[in-house]
Amino acid sequence: MSLKHIIALVAAGILLTGCASSTLKSTWRDDTDSGVVPRKLVVFVAVKDENLRRMAENRALQSIPPGTSATAGHTLELDPTLETAEVRARLAREGFDAALLSRLVSVDKSQVVVPPQTQFANDPLFRRFGPRYGSFYTFYPYVYTTPGYTVENTTVVVETLLYRLPEGKPVWTAVSETLNPRSSAQVVEELIKLLGSKLQSEGLLPTR
Repeated sequence: MSLKHIIALVAAGILLTGCASSTLKSTWRDDTDSGVVPRKLVVFVAVKDENLRRMAENRALQSIPPGTSATAGHTLELDPTLETAEVRARLAREGFDAALLSRLVSVDKSQVVVPPQTQFANDPLFRRFGPRYGSFYTFYPYVYTTPGYTVENTTVVVETLLYRLPEGKPVWTAVSETLNPRSSAQVVEELIKLLGSKLQSEGLLPTR
């Protein structure tokens, strides 16, 4: 699955087991917002790959803690040609009071050049320690230089927003970065947990 199609979503939890590569770079909260935990939430993942969209939205629903009802956006089958008033009326009629939306901002490629470095190997006989040092010829074999090389990094940037419905007003946003993901599924899983945990700490999702 191409990284160009990666998008992430919001839900709840903690980071994946092992080394996490996703971090929050910035967040914003509307100070005038009531802070009420959404009662009925709809989750949208803005991505062209329909299979990825369905997988991501479904995974979000599995992670929402009890206390908030959630629906995947793809199950509503909203026609993209609908006027704003029609979409608003449909969501209001079904009782949604909040929406979560994630969108891909960029997939950035960068290169880091690691210069040659002098290394000192361990001396198993400890001849370089203590009062009796060996000659230059016993020391020299334990010094060597590694050649320089180039590392290519991929950074996936995702923006996630929480809206109050039916007004459609944004009240919380977060920009996240995922470094060198192995797959789009990894991005989805990490951001579900990272962003969900942040939403819980902000009082915008129920705690488990």
